[in-house]
Amino acid sequence: MSNILTVDLYFDEPRLKIKMAERFILRLIIYSGYAILFAAAFTFLLSDIDWLFWLGVLISLFLADQLLHFGQAERSLTDLNHFKKRSIGQKINIAQYLSPSSLSIIERAADKSLMINKNFFLYLIKFLLEDRSVREMIDKLDVSFKEFEQKISGSLKEKEGGGNFSELEILLKKAFEISLSNGERFIELASLFAALGFITDKVIIRIFNLFTISAGDLENAMIFSRFRQKFKWFYRLPIGTGEFAHKPYKIRHRIMNRAWTAKPTTELDKYAVDFTDLARKQKIGFLIGHNEEYDRMIDILSRQNKPNVLLVGEPGSGKETLISHLAFDIIKDKTPAPLFDKRLVALSVGSFIAGASFEEVSARMNKIVEEIISAGNVILYISDIHNLAKTSGQGSLSPADILSPIINNDAFPIIGATCPRDFKALIEPQSDFSSAFEIIRINEISEDEAIKLLTYDSLILERRYKIIISLKAIKQAVVLAHKYFRQKLLPSSAEDLLKEALADATQKANKVLKAEDIIAITERKIDIPIHRASKEEAEKLLNLEKIIHQKLINQEEAVGAVSRALREYRAGLARPGGPIAVFLFVGPTGVGKTELSKILTKIQFGGENMMLRFDMSEYQDKQSICRFIGSPDGKLAGNLTEAVIQKPYSLILLDEFEKAHPDILNLFLQVFDDGRLTDNLGRLVDFTNTVIIATSNAHSDFIKTHIEAHAVFATIAEELKKKLTDYFKPELLNRFSGIVMFKPLSLQNIKAIAGLQLHDLSQSIEEINGISLVIDNDVIEKVAELGYDPVFGARPLRGVISEKIRGPLAEKILRDEIVKGGSIRVILDNNEIKLTV
Repeated sequence: MSNILTVDLYFDEPRLKIKMAERFILRLIIYSGYAILFAAAFTFLLSDIDWLFWLGVLISLFLADQLLHFGQAERSLTDLNHFKKRSIGQKINIAQYLSPSSLSIIERAADKSLMINKNFFLYLIKFLLEDRSVREMIDKLDVSFKEFEQKISGSLKEKEGGGNFSELEILLKKAFEISLSNGERFIELASLFAALGFITDKVIIRIFNLFTISAGDLENAMIFSRFRQKFKWFYRLPIGTGEFAHKPYKIRHRIMNRAWTAKPTTELDKYAVDFTDLARKQKIGFLIGHNEEYDRMIDILSRQNKPNVLLVGEPGSGKETLISHLAFDIIKDKTPAPLFDKRLVALSVGSFIAGASFEEVSARMNKIVEEIISAGNVILYISDIHNLAKTSGQGSLSPADILSPIINNDAFPIIGATCPRDFKALIEPQSDFSSAFEIIRINEISEDEAIKLLTYDSLILERRYKIIISLKAIKQAVVLAHKYFRQKLLPSSAEDLLKEALADATQKANKVLKAEDIIAITERKIDIPIHRASKEEAEKLLNLEKIIHQKLINQEEAVGAVSRALREYRAGLARPGGPIAVFLFVGPTGVGKTELSKILTKIQFGGENMMLRFDMSEYQDKQSICRFIGSPDGKLAGNLTEAVIQKPYSLILLDEFEKAHPDILNLFLQVFDDGRLTDNLGRLVDFTNTVIIATSNAHSDFIKTHIEAHAVFATIAEELKKKLTDYFKPELLNRFSGIVMFKPLSLQNIKAIAGLQLHDLSQSIEEINGISLVIDNDVIEKVAELGYDPVFGARPLRGVISEKIRGPLAEKILRDEIVKGGSIRVILDNNEIKLTV
């Protein structure tokens, strides 16, 4: 799309400058003229007079030409050749690219709007809805066509004035861009409808908002409608998205270029696949996203010095897609002169080195290089190029050592592909080899690009599953896959989710796949509620403090802070861009900081297994940053970054945060602010779907002293925040959603906690062993007394319960002193805790 900005687009259509009556007369003259010419041609062809007969032939040829070009614009967008050869500031009249039906519908809307002084764009939509492709777009958007049409008609009955054409040029410029970027020949009706999402008319915005239609939705729906029409009469739809880039035609393997200067490459062909052949067979070539990386790759390959590219990206990031698109552009003659009429050949490293000694590999490599240089028309692509950098033993040479001098001599263009880890471990250490390449990082495509790609895919999936896929289902699949299933990159993760939902819909005999179906499948896979809060769930969220206090005693302020954050998130009001919430829990040991984190994990993330816990006292030295985000050489994976990649939707607990090395604390400035962190392999790790809780014992004595002195809690908290600068930088403290102070626990609090823990033990024994466990109240008080420690809070409590009750109970179960269905009572006898059957 950036190339469009190099030209000056304007709209100048004389027919819209004249009055409505004059337009009517002009149309009448044109139609009458054609009728007269048709009658004249018919009459003259029957004439015996030679010159009249031949005049009839000429008129007939003219009419045939008009009929042949019926429905076509004055000029074709395909002639623009992506604007790459056009000078900056060149003017293009959009009117010349409007199809006759598009121009006609604009005229009709203009006439109607002027006639009764109503909104021009409303009439434009009303007339566009008569077109089948536009109706298909409405269906794809999962919007009731009848309701949408009624809303348009209802809006036209309102008193709002019309005749305003000020935004018509904006609309047509956007329609021009949409048509060009999607390979249309002319600006058709569907493009006009898609462009309506970009205008600022208040009435149109209100209607689209009412039906939850965005500008991107309209463009993606247009893509679907266009390609459904294109492949409607084909025997079959494409077997993959690569075929959307092509028109079918037969080809055969080509070695010779058009200048007849190339030579055969028999040795290379044994171990390689010709991507330009695949492009001619319509197997590859489709590209969405990565435009910047692709343009940069073309520029590098086209230069004389060091025309070598190394694509570094995770599996599924799109490295081979870029190569495929280059092959497609080569066969379509859309590349710069240095790449014109080349062959793009992919060398299979596996078959090339399989079962061969180093000497044999060396001989093969030299032979292939000779052939490529002699042919003069080959671009060599080596997937998994890091395999060439592997040596066969200590001190041995590798195939990369053979290739390095050739690459550095710029003998022919080479494209390599590898993943970040192998690049760090195998290629980067070999400076002679790695320095011969220009590195291009290939990242995951964006959500918008993935939606666009899956819109194409949906045509194939609909035919395969016999189910209509709504655009909202596609959007939901992309958003949820990107959020919860990060083991694969987009679009693969979203496509897997979409296929799973389609299989489920097939079993249920559903006719349409909706967003709700995607949500249901995702909830089933992750066991977490992600749909919009129902009345029952909303009630639960509103009473979250009470639910948490069923498991946590005291700490009302802390419970209130996390409850508010969770309600904001579930209501869709959380701060965009950063993590869901970031808290600093400050207080003495054993007062419930970790326990509240566990409870929050269960409520929001479905279970304690979704907690990523890090003891920051293990990361106190400068070198520990390598263990946290990975070592620079790629040999050591980062504990934090790898964990978040595997579980992107989780709670991260950073225990004793103040003990971490300052360099590690500085890392969290970026994480807390925008939810992103770059790891040692250059990957961008996403923290936007996490809750981060850092705990600290900093100034716990200060808290204890002031609480015992009955100081106002808010005053203590405010003073504590100031004192925390002794441990943390102010800019780090300012990035927390909340700094929550935990109070020391009293003996009465410990008694309540003891009651909760013993109740949980009783339930567990009954569920697992079928044994009823009854615990006297005085036992609870004794356990609390033994488990209370002013320094360690409730932490010793579990040890007391284990020693006095769990241990003896386990012995009795193992000795068969208690059988299933029996009961046991825990009593206090002479100040001793005893178990009686």
